Amino acid sequence: MRRMIALVFLLVSLVPSAFASVGEVRIISPANGASVDSDAQFHVVFMAKFDGTGDHVHLYVDGKGHETLRNRAISRTVDTYSGGKWKEVSREIDGRKAMGPLAPGKHRLCIGVVDSSHKPTGLEKCINVVSK
Repeated sequence: MRRMIALVFLLVSLVPSAFASVGEVRIISPANGASVDSDAQFHVVFMAKFDGTGDHVHLYVDGKGHETLRNRAISRTVDTYSGGKWKEVSREIDGRKAMGPLAPGKHRLCIGVVDSSHKPTGLEKCINVVSK
């Protein structure tokens, strides 16, 4: 029995995406493939809904670094009370982030849900833009 439990834990650690957070992430604007002005700022408008395994969202540009968008415009949370403690069941975040200007060329923008330790939960949405 102990070997079976150890095997289950090993498999869970090797396949984290199979146990990803439940929810969705959308980038509302700009559209995938859109052109942005290389001399001006633009806004990334996004929405994220995720379960209690997520804590906040990160914005990535070309896979380098990230900007934490913690508690930005939280529009709704659902909590339950059990065993003398409150537990967050889900969270919805709507946001708008000023970006750029970006250097001319193709760029990849991603919004991803992470836990309180900044570990990705598996919920992510990416788009490509062209800066001209």
